[in-house]
Parts: sequence; C-alpha cells; structure tokens
Amino acid sequence: MTGAEFTIARYYARQAIKRELLGKGLKLSHVEASEITRKANQYIDDHPEIIAFATERYQDFVKRSLAQRQSNRRKTSQ
Repeated sequence: MTGAEFTIARYYARQAIKRELLGKGLKLSHVEASEITRKANQYIDDHPEIIAFATERYQDFVKRSLAQRQSNRRKTSQ
C-alpha cells in the first residue's frame, strides 16, 4: 500500500469515527484530534476492507488525473 492509499484510508476511517461520535451526541470540538486519529487507526485494523476501498479510490484518482501515480524511486541528491 502506498502512502497516498493509506492517507485515503485514514480519511475515510476518521469520517466514520466522527459520525460515530456525533451519533453518540458528542461534539467534535470536545474530542482531541489525536484521539480521533487513534480510533481511526484502530478502525483501519478492525476493517481491512477500507484498505481495498482506498486503493480503488486512489486508482480512480490517478485514472481521472486527480493524482499522480507514486513511484518507489528515491530522488537523487543534487
């Protein structure tokens, strides 16, 4: 999985966590961002299908030229 795919997965996981918190009647401003991120990381571990979804989304972004395909090559120092 590329960094871009993980970023997309974490975005959707964070959105799911935020919906869950709002459903419990909590205000998002009363929850630390680090707590939401921690729960989002756990959400990704508990729902591996989100990785497949994020990979599909990333490939769609590349296909529609909304993102560039990442390469694994290192940049040469100048």
